[in-house]
Amino acid sequence: MKKNVAIVAGAVAVVITVAALLLLQLMTRGRIDEPVSVDPAIEREIVEKDRAILRTKIAAVFPDWVEAWRSDDDRFDPAELQRDGLESIDSLLDIQEDEPHLPLDDEALRPLISPDGTKYIEYGGYSEEAEPDSELTLVDTLKKERRRLLFYGPSVRIDDAAWADNETVIAVGTEEAEAGPQKTAVRPLVWIFHLPQRLVSTYSPAPR
Repeated sequence: MKKNVAIVAGAVAVVITVAALLLLQLMTRGRIDEPVSVDPAIEREIVEKDRAILRTKIAAVFPDWVEAWRSDDDRFDPAELQRDGLESIDSLLDIQEDEPHLPLDDEALRPLISPDGTKYIEYGGYSEEAEPDSELTLVDTLKKERRRLLFYGPSVRIDDAAWADNETVIAVGTEEAEAGPQKTAVRPLVWIFHLPQRLVSTYSPAPR
């Protein structure tokens, strides 16, 4: 009898945990996090680093992505992207993980491992409904922690991600938005994650 009660209690706890996670996903779906007030000196450093990454790393690290956008617009230049905002990386869904493993056996995933070999990133889509959501996650093998960096609904797709250095993750993607009655438009997005500061910059083309 006691064993059955323990089993039922455990099942109820699992259901409650899953429901709480789903609720948090719905609450955060379609956004990164919330705007924050940042020390001006730190923000200047972040802007300078972002600009260097946009000038030198986006085309070098994601050449296929850049060429795909240039095939539609030959004026497309990552260095010309404008910052949409600077937000905090929400810690609500930081999860402890007992034994995280680096994906060393998969050659295709090795670029997702940090240069110092202690962290890796995962990205992709999964479907709870008809269309997939997009998520980018950081796994820290030293802290044994899994941290969500980005979560969007089906209007945004993460196309690729990589490390700029041990403290900075960059991701590129595509956003689809309404552009009038029965019309949609797509635009490129770049996210730059500053992990020590738990901040993310979002960049997109300036309106024309």
